[in-house]
Amino acid sequence: MPRLSPPAPGIDAVGAPPTARFSGPLRKRSLLLSIWPFVALAIVQTVLAISSLHILGAMRAFSSGESQWSKGQKDATYALARYAVSGDAAAYEQFHQGLHIPMSDMQARLMLEDRGYAARPQASLLLLQGHNEPEEINALIWLTVYFKHTESIGQLLARWRDSDEPLQELQNLAGDIYACLQLAPPTPAQKQSWLAQINSLQIQLSEAERAFNKVLGDTSRALNAWLWSINIGIAVAMLSLLMGHTWRLQRKTARAEDALDLVSERASTTLAAIGEAVITTDAAGHVMYMNRAAEELLGMSLEQLVTCELVQHMHAPPLVTDRDKPGVAPLVQTAISETLRGHEYPRDTIFRLYDAQFHLREVRLAFTPIGDHTGTTEAVWVLHDVSQEQSYIRELAWQATHDQLTGLINRYEFERLLGVLLARNQQADLPSAGNAIMYLDLDQFKVINDTAGHIAGDAMLRAISAMLQRCLRTGDVLARVGGDEFAILLTDCAFGEAQRIAEQIRDAAQNVRIQWGERSLSAGISIGLVKLAAPLATVEEVLRVADMASYGAKQRGRNTVYAYDPGVDQEIARYVGEMEWVERIKAALERGHFCLYAQTIGALNTTADDIAGGGLHIEVQIRMRLPDGNIISPVLFIPAAERYGLMPMVDRWVVKQSLRTLAHLQKSGQVPAISCCAINLSGTSLGDERLLGFLQEQIALHAVDPGTLCFEITETAAITHLPNAIRLVKALKALGCRFSMDDFGAGVSSFSSLKNLPVDFLKIDGAIVADMLNEPAHRAMVDAINHLGHALGMRTIAEFASTPEIVETLRSMGIDYAQGYAVGRPQPFSHPAAEPFPV
Repeated sequence: MPRLSPPAPGIDAVGAPPTARFSGPLRKRSLLLSIWPFVALAIVQTVLAISSLHILGAMRAFSSGESQWSKGQKDATYALARYAVSGDAAAYEQFHQGLHIPMSDMQARLMLEDRGYAARPQASLLLLQGHNEPEEINALIWLTVYFKHTESIGQLLARWRDSDEPLQELQNLAGDIYACLQLAPPTPAQKQSWLAQINSLQIQLSEAERAFNKVLGDTSRALNAWLWSINIGIAVAMLSLLMGHTWRLQRKTARAEDALDLVSERASTTLAAIGEAVITTDAAGHVMYMNRAAEELLGMSLEQLVTCELVQHMHAPPLVTDRDKPGVAPLVQTAISETLRGHEYPRDTIFRLYDAQFHLREVRLAFTPIGDHTGTTEAVWVLHDVSQEQSYIRELAWQATHDQLTGLINRYEFERLLGVLLARNQQADLPSAGNAIMYLDLDQFKVINDTAGHIAGDAMLRAISAMLQRCLRTGDVLARVGGDEFAILLTDCAFGEAQRIAEQIRDAAQNVRIQWGERSLSAGISIGLVKLAAPLATVEEVLRVADMASYGAKQRGRNTVYAYDPGVDQEIARYVGEMEWVERIKAALERGHFCLYAQTIGALNTTADDIAGGGLHIEVQIRMRLPDGNIISPVLFIPAAERYGLMPMVDRWVVKQSLRTLAHLQKSGQVPAISCCAINLSGTSLGDERLLGFLQEQIALHAVDPGTLCFEITETAAITHLPNAIRLVKALKALGCRFSMDDFGAGVSSFSSLKNLPVDFLKIDGAIVADMLNEPAHRAMVDAINHLGHALGMRTIAEFASTPEIVETLRSMGIDYAQGYAVGRPQPFSHPAAEPFPV
């Protein structure tokens, strides 16, 4: 974090004065900028000198190698001549030893010309066998590889190649002589012929040697002249550069002096014109300079304050210690004095002081030391006026935490304070007197907005907020948390006392009236009061329960108080549990966590089997897959889905996934085929005018045979939405679909309305079937429903056939189908990739 002062007066962390920290790197950089051309030329000169020595060394290696090569070939020709005349084996051995030298050099050259630097290891060995100096071999290889395409070295290598053919012929001639001598003694004519050939080859090799030496000498002289020219040129360039650079430095120095004068003048003008107060003091804090803004701030001129101690002429209000604000900034005078002594203050510290007109200003104080190797000699103080900025910050902070209309704190700040209270209660060792929260919702407030306008609604909200503030105790927290919703946090308040305050507020709200034109407007309040106790531990849980309590108050007729104690009342807990299931259902729809199961419906006679289509007769059932992989029954989540209007989305998911799976099974050729697939439709879906269009669209989209589909509707849902149900049944039956009346016998008006619905199957409620063996009345009901269904041309299905005894009894009674664990348990029925449903 930036500080008002360095670690020690005038000395940085490594013992150097502050100015040295900047002047040192700047001077080094300026020095490098001045001398870099000379450094570059010196480097070029050095590289050139090294390269020149290397090239000269390589030329010397060529000269030395040529002498060894020349000596070897002469020794070889002399020894071969003696061998041709005398046949002496020692002379033949001397020939090979002499010829080995130029032949090794030739082989090394050929390898380097062919493979380049990759042949260096083998070429080095061959050149060493050619009696070349070991320290000159690398230079010889380097020059041959990298300069063979230059004119000079290229001619030199060409003259060297001129000896290749004579050497090869000399070697071949030696082989012929050796072969002849091994067969028979030579004739004088043969000896004469051999000597003539040896002499001819010697002449060719001598001419090649002279040509090589001439090119070598010419190349050495040209190279020497070239290197002299380059060195002289570089020396001239360095001299010219030195003169030009010196001239530029002189001009640069002159410009820098002019610029420095101009900068000094501009700095004085700028300091006088800027709005920030700038003051320069010595190391002891005596004023040396200050600009016009500083004079206006302190109310005194520079002439009056020069050499005076700065802290004596800065005026600040007394320091107020606040136990809730432990980090209160010190007085500005103390900060200046301690900063000069090396004490550190953060740059964002806000100081308060009075200006010349005794107006309170808020300033930030910036300190910059000036010094040399001896330490700090001066200090520059800049007082940045942040009064307006701080005012804006305070205003923005208020707006971020308060409601603009009523001036109360908003939902964000209320939740923060509630979270602080909950955390404090959890950490407290001793139990408190109690805390509670009220959630208030205006009754019929929408009527005021719709009939009198939003301005009248705003006036009512202000009147209600004023009334609430009058009814509360000191320390209670009131907030507007929604359009017509308020929340109150009652601290250190017994629950009985909280109930009294809530009733007082409800009574007072009935007397709140505003005159709007000729109308007198009023609004009641539904209050949900919640005791802050276990298991309510988080802000989210508390607000959700408080909202539920407010909803409970409205359910009881509005303008009432619903008091909820978590340790006693279980109704809100049920609401909370249902709301948790609502979130789980939405998440399951969004993420594809639902899955389908299918349960077999078994035919109890051959006629019923033929009517069902002769294949599998099943009912599709929904399940929910939890994140841990467990599958849960619909009994746990369907009630919440029905209560909170989620069944239409659930039904649509089931229909879409069922048809998708049926289409997949039909294409895959499942055996036995599904001839009748029952899909449940809820009462809420039956009341949806768009359901028929959705079902027709899905049947066409998946190309499923409508004759295999059977939609199950409950007796109660059909009666509640009878016109829609009749229209749906008739439209889908026209496509070929079938219908089943589910849970028949659980309602009270089934017999009178059944004839209005042309369903195909009548499902007897499982609660009746399950106890029919033990309850004669239940058995009689099953028998009556069966006869009624047959009389109306319907087939009957008995649910909850859980034992073989029940199944046999149903068969004997003439029931057409049975469904239950004795017939078959539900099995997974889903396409491999279940799709999520958009919520």
